[in-house]
Amino acid sequence: MPVEESVFLVFGRESTGLPEEILAACRERSFRVPMRPGARSLNVSNAAAVVLYEALRRRGYPGLI
Repeated sequence: MPVEESVFLVFGRESTGLPEEILAACRERSFRVPMRPGARSLNVSNAAAVVLYEALRRRGYPGLI
């Protein structure tokens, strides 16, 4: 996730993820939240919280501390 650029966070459905058209268009800029083997998925709100925290951490928490 680039620190200096604008970032758009897009989250897919808990059951199926993002549509293939979106993944194909942005594959080199896409990433997954690591999961334990056998775990189905994180709740999308939990996944969003993890990713948003990491984005803010990489930017030094601007305006938060």
